[in-house]
Amino acid sequence: QRGVRAPGSCPTRTFPRPALCPRSRGAEPPGAMVFRSMTSGIASAASIRGSITSSNSVLGSVMSAMGVGGTAGEDTATRKSRIQEGLKKAFDAKDRFQKEGLVTMEAGENETLTIPEGSMERIMEAKYGAFEEDSGSWHDVLDKLEKQLAGGTTISVSNSTMGGDPKPGVRKVLRVIYRPKTEEVKLEIKEGQQVCIPESESVVEATYGDGDTFVDVLVPLQSALIGANGRAITAANELFGGDPAPGKVKTLRITMLPSRTRLAFKLNTSRELATFEVAAPWLFHDLCDAVGVTQQALFDSLTLEDLKGGEKQESGKSGEVFWFTSDRQYVLKTISDEEIATLVRMLPEYTAYLKANKDSLLTRYLGVFSLFDNGDKTQFVIMNNIFEGAPDLDVMYDLKGTTEDRWVDPAPGKCLKDNNFAEVTVYFEDATASEIYKTIASDTKFLQKQGIMDYSLMVAFAYSSGGNLLAPPRTRRYSKLIGGLPAHSEEGVLKPERKSGLVFIGMVDMLVTYGWKKIAAHVIKSNTIGWQDEIDTVAPERYATRFRGFFAKKLMGESDKVSVTEVSPDLFESPMPALGRSGGTAAFFKVTYKEGAERPAEQQSPHYWIGKDLARARDEVDFYERAKSLKGTPGYQMLDWMTPYMGVSLAQCEVQEGQPPKPLEVMLLRNGRDGYKSCRMLDIKIGQVTAVGGWQNKSSFQAWLQVNTIDHNTNSDREGFRLEGFDSPPASVLSVEDLIEEGAAANAAIGLAKIKRLNLQRYTASQFTSRFLDLHDASSSAYAKKHKIWKPPSPEGAAIDPNFLSIVETQELVLLNCIEQLCSLIKACRAAPVPQQWIGSSVMLAFDCATRPAREVLQQGSPWNVARVHTFDWGRSELNTPAAHARLEDHVKEERRKFWGYYCGGVARLLYQCVRVYLVRFWHEKRSICCTVWDKDRYTADDFIGRCAVPLESKGGQETLSDFAGAPVVSGMLRGTKAQLGLGIKPRELPQGSRLRDCWAVRVHDASNLPSRDMTSDNDVFVEVQGLDVEAAGAADLSSASKQFFVREGAHLTTVAIDQKTPVFEEEFEIATLTEDARSSIVNALAIAMDMEGKPQEELLREINDYFPTTFKGSPDETVLASLLARFAQKCLPGLVVR
Repeated sequence: QRGVRAPGSCPTRTFPRPALCPRSRGAEPPGAMVFRSMTSGIASAASIRGSITSSNSVLGSVMSAMGVGGTAGEDTATRKSRIQEGLKKAFDAKDRFQKEGLVTMEAGENETLTIPEGSMERIMEAKYGAFEEDSGSWHDVLDKLEKQLAGGTTISVSNSTMGGDPKPGVRKVLRVIYRPKTEEVKLEIKEGQQVCIPESESVVEATYGDGDTFVDVLVPLQSALIGANGRAITAANELFGGDPAPGKVKTLRITMLPSRTRLAFKLNTSRELATFEVAAPWLFHDLCDAVGVTQQALFDSLTLEDLKGGEKQESGKSGEVFWFTSDRQYVLKTISDEEIATLVRMLPEYTAYLKANKDSLLTRYLGVFSLFDNGDKTQFVIMNNIFEGAPDLDVMYDLKGTTEDRWVDPAPGKCLKDNNFAEVTVYFEDATASEIYKTIASDTKFLQKQGIMDYSLMVAFAYSSGGNLLAPPRTRRYSKLIGGLPAHSEEGVLKPERKSGLVFIGMVDMLVTYGWKKIAAHVIKSNTIGWQDEIDTVAPERYATRFRGFFAKKLMGESDKVSVTEVSPDLFESPMPALGRSGGTAAFFKVTYKEGAERPAEQQSPHYWIGKDLARARDEVDFYERAKSLKGTPGYQMLDWMTPYMGVSLAQCEVQEGQPPKPLEVMLLRNGRDGYKSCRMLDIKIGQVTAVGGWQNKSSFQAWLQVNTIDHNTNSDREGFRLEGFDSPPASVLSVEDLIEEGAAANAAIGLAKIKRLNLQRYTASQFTSRFLDLHDASSSAYAKKHKIWKPPSPEGAAIDPNFLSIVETQELVLLNCIEQLCSLIKACRAAPVPQQWIGSSVMLAFDCATRPAREVLQQGSPWNVARVHTFDWGRSELNTPAAHARLEDHVKEERRKFWGYYCGGVARLLYQCVRVYLVRFWHEKRSICCTVWDKDRYTADDFIGRCAVPLESKGGQETLSDFAGAPVVSGMLRGTKAQLGLGIKPRELPQGSRLRDCWAVRVHDASNLPSRDMTSDNDVFVEVQGLDVEAAGAADLSSASKQFFVREGAHLTTVAIDQKTPVFEEEFEIATLTEDARSSIVNALAIAMDMEGKPQEELLREINDYFPTTFKGSPDETVLASLLARFAQKCLPGLVVR
């Protein structure tokens, strides 16, 4: 809506319009005056007191930062003078109207003047003359113009239309003074009809409805009229947000005051006449009344003394110009056409909002004006100074809650940004912090409704010095939150720098909408930078949510403060050697207590702790410290399962091999491997969604990528968790990694490490649990031969050492111990007072896979202490409390419930699958074994080769393989050679007092005559061994999917014999059944999980048999199993929507 305007011309005046002059033909002023924010870039990180010469006030800070001194250039001074002249005429006109009821309008020669039709009662004066001369000498043109002006005609101002040239060679002006109609004009528009009201501010009352049911629609109607920009609008339910009288034809009743017109004046210059316009004066008048600003006070501040400033700000992106009133109460800032349009459009709702929310942090916009001078256009808004009355400011931040391009090199006169604020937290009194959060939430919702984004919260500090506390202002003109608030800031983690004083806050830059330019910028940035949630160009809803979340963690109450526990590095050997990095790139260091160092009795192991680089774990420190403060609090028993945390130590660490040690802040966590000869550990990431955009600094792009490439393609999507790490895996897992390593082409394209990790992530709970328990000896297998660790096979069914648990006894007790701890964790989660948002955190299962527990462990009973279960990895998690939860918005509370359902549901599913493996392996007496032979594929599902069911009493031999339907599997050119599997089966006696009975040793010797399942190579063979509770004949037919699933669920498995025609295994497994007395342990554990403690054993057994059908004949299909799992999870977690 910009064009070229002839010098001295004025735009045709229609209203409303985004730029106040849609037909303006004037060029933009040189160096278009568009600056960034009302106070952006106007203070420094260091104290700016020494750099201020003009004043010790915030205004001096502002001017110094902007490079504005006591004098300005000639153009700047002229423009300030004309702005103040225009403001005086504007206030004079408003004053004349209020006192005499007269409206004055002016238009220059070769311009036009229009009085809206029906708005004028009588023309009092119409004169045309030279602007420089006294108006008393001007020609009276009242008779000539009265008739056509009364009809609302637009007049072209020229010598010919005015009847002559009163003074040739100089500039002329037409001035019309008229009395507007004072009586109300009432309109009634039926639903579906259209109405056109160019000047929306003339509407003073509007109702919509039928009969006795009418509702007030003034604000939405005014907004709609402004948005229509002079076009007709249709009376409809959609326009007013509802149907007050369903089934009836509604009527829109409008009351207008024609006296509410716009204002425009001519200003004298040394060149062409200048035009000064006032946008929506009466709407702004209402706004001033709403926020308690009198017209006289505003006039005095703006006109009695010279304005300060008027130069472009050195920092900032847009180039706006600022002026300040000498009393420091108001700021004048140049703004764009689009910003004016946004402000005028939202004025009615903005005024209504500020009336209803007196303590809003929003900037108070008090008027919009335009100066057209010699082809230049200056448009500016008047607003309150949010730092009015502030003492010397030490540092100021412009904060948006984003990180893209939000760093400023600290220097005198610069306003810092979000990345400078990263280590800073501000603490207020709890009540004040709560009010701030609620106000920010309300304000951002209003801005979101208006389609506004890219706003900022200004945060400025005036620190106390010399022990003298700064006193907050006695009065607050706009809001109890605008003006100095007592607070203190802390910067850093281990030894935060604390500063007390006054904090000044206010929201600015509230006139940018998410239009096509911002949408285009969002698309470009999100597809190049990739940080969709860090960039500033995001949609209003996303922007508001991110903004609220950011300040909820940065402006906090004193009770929310968490102090970091400092641990002396003198307790430990120095330097700390590096151990490696986690999946999140955090470095770990070996921590060793010094000999003789004092420590608690339970920490007698010198390697009880492990160090984690705090630079990559700062989010976790806050979580762990809050957890320490809440431990023992009723409802927070789930924190007992967290990895123990000691604190943070500033220690010398060997960061890089061959380089001198460096001081690092390290977080001290329980060493999960401590006390174990070889720690087998599962890192199980809980939740079907493990990344959320905008949560704990996770970008939308990163979250989207993780959800769509990992969550949806791994066990997270299937069972609600996935295996993320596997320490000290058995040979059965390592042999699969050998196979993966041979896939050179895919490895080169994707990466070997990623493929290995994806292989783990796709394991189901049944699969990784069976591998977790895998303790069988594979030293005589093809895998051992390949790795040159082969040993001759041991005798079949060798005797068990009576002093230690056997393999199968260790497996049973480790899995039982894990299940018992998971059951207690479920109980603890069930007691949580409020839902938590634990995203991407993990459950650890661990035991010593190189050492068999001593048999005495069976005498001590539960807790067995043969396995460890901990929760850990809190970098993307929040520890919610009832007080914090109460402050959350309803939709955020719903988010907490959803993700708490994900977490608890994931743990419940993990428990369920572990229990199924336990029951399948140990609950029912075994009568036969089923062996299935498979060809392992690197990237796709395994190929079935054959299977056999063998009675346990048979002692084994060369068993013929059959397909699932029972037909023999054959190979060879004529398909006449039967495939076979060599087995050996022997009973194994367990020592007295064992929890198990009927133990059998099953050895897989070899396989022969296997049909090829690979097109270009021999099979990559492995065998699964499963004990069955039916005779071998009962397992002759495995054609149903449920039977095929059963024989694989929790099965023992051999290593993979890669590319072998006649694979040799010589791998032995143990199968056994629980004694009757030992059954009570799992029953009692499940009673805890299902909230059935104290119930009779018979009732508990019925529940277990109902939820866990684990007999061969009663094996459920996947649909039934999914239903049972969901029911079990809901049983464990009633009242929680388990995901």
